[in-house]
Amino acid sequence: MKITHVAIATAALAFGSAALAQEEVQGTEDCAALQAQFDQAAATATAEQLSTAQTARDEGKKLCDEGKSAEGSAKLKEAISQIAAPTQQPRS
Repeated sequence: MKITHVAIATAALAFGSAALAQEEVQGTEDCAALQAQFDQAAATATAEQLSTAQTARDEGKKLCDEGKSAEGSAKLKEAISQIAAPTQQPRS
């Protein structure tokens, strides 16, 4: 009976570790893809858009580097949306 519990616990640990490792790799790929997306969008952004978005991008990169992929990805998406937003210049 104890052997069955040990085998189940071992299998659970193995699958849990594999799932966690996969999530970490996926998070790293998401961070890298979002950083590249920001950099591409930044090439056509205005200076005003960049000044507000760069802080969010830097914060997102820092979070990703610390292994906080979900939070970092959210910050990077925020930065991208700030670049993609139309500028608030008055019409003539």
